[in-house]
Amino acid sequence: MRRLIALLAALALLFSACGGDDDSAEEATPEPTVAVVEPTAAPPTPPPVDEPTVEEPEPEETPDDPVAEPEETPTQEPPPITDDTTEPVDVPEPVDLSQPALSSADKLSTVGIGSLFFGMSPDEAAAAISTQWTGGEEGGTGRCYLLAPANGPSGVVFTVFNSAVERVDITNNILSTRSGASVGSTEAQLYELFGARLLATPYADGSGNSIQFIPVDESDADYRVIFETNGTTVTSMRAGRLPVVAPSEPCG
Repeated sequence: MRRLIALLAALALLFSACGGDDDSAEEATPEPTVAVVEPTAAPPTPPPVDEPTVEEPEPEETPDDPVAEPEETPTQEPPPITDDTTEPVDVPEPVDLSQPALSSADKLSTVGIGSLFFGMSPDEAAAAISTQWTGGEEGGTGRCYLLAPANGPSGVVFTVFNSAVERVDITNNILSTRSGASVGSTEAQLYELFGARLLATPYADGSGNSIQFIPVDESDADYRVIFETNGTTVTSMRAGRLPVVAPSEPCG
């Protein structure tokens, strides 16, 4: 029993000693200090600044456009407009009329005479035989009229139909066909030259014949050379395109 009491007393002392050390340790260790941060106060909001009021200008009144009075018509005529061009103007060379427009060297054919061909304009035809024309539209119908070369030879008249030279009538013996037929040739000579290509039509009064030379080539089918005779001799001849060449009188 004594031993039990003594044991309990020793335990009590031991316990007491341990407990005292813990208290001293707790007192010696300082507690950490936690800094408390006070919330910073928000800066004060500045009072709103009143913006200056800008007054818009009132639109100015636009004065009415003045009414334009009609301009007076000038009494003077405006000056003519001049053609200011630097391009040279071709001046035609003067035609030498000292030489005849046609000579014995210019032969008659179904398509023309010399360098003049049926279908040319009067200007082209004049340039081809170096001539100026006499006669003109005032002596015809406008659609059909006669021209003659100013430098001869005499007895040569051209017919213009629809603005083209379509026929020539010859009454002189200077000009001849390529085969040599001319005014003064006999009907017998014509048949010797052309044979079956001739078509003779007697005049109604029996005073002579109209003898046509009809080309064989199809390209010349619309062309004719026509000889007028007194029954034995050629008195005139003509050449040209149908239908202009057919009547005995030009523009007939």
